[in-house]
Amino acid sequence: MIRFPSFGCLAKHILSLVAICFSISITGCGGNSDLASVTGKITFDDKPLADAFVVFSPTSAGTTSYGRTNSAGEYEMVFSDNEKGAWLGENIVRITTGDVGTGSSSAKKEILPSVYNVNSTLRQTVEKKTNRFDFDLKSSAGKIKQTITE
Repeated sequence: MIRFPSFGCLAKHILSLVAICFSISITGCGGNSDLASVTGKITFDDKPLADAFVVFSPTSAGTTSYGRTNSAGEYEMVFSDNEKGAWLGENIVRITTGDVGTGSSSAKKEILPSVYNVNSTLRQTVEKKTNRFDFDLKSSAGKIKQTITE
């Protein structure tokens, strides 16, 4: 004859399984080991650059991370909704102030020379540590190329 566990015993096992699943969903899988923290500050002609987009794109394997500067020019890279950081290894860094218009507002014009965005010469190597990369951008670095059209 087959014996089934009592309801109390079965309920304990189900509750244990639910608790384990809940813990995994809250903590995730411990993070992506190919990412590391990246923060910094961006200035433009010696003044904090507010509301700029920052993109770290790996030069070999990996996925792009994004950030945006606050009013003090500080940024933090984000890999996904749940993970902060940028991919380990060499990254091309693109910084732009251009943005598309929304609703009643028109598109925001690019104010940075193209060597900082579409033709970026900026490179940083993200290491398995807390990385801080500050960028001191200059208007004299070259011509501005508008990538957003109204």
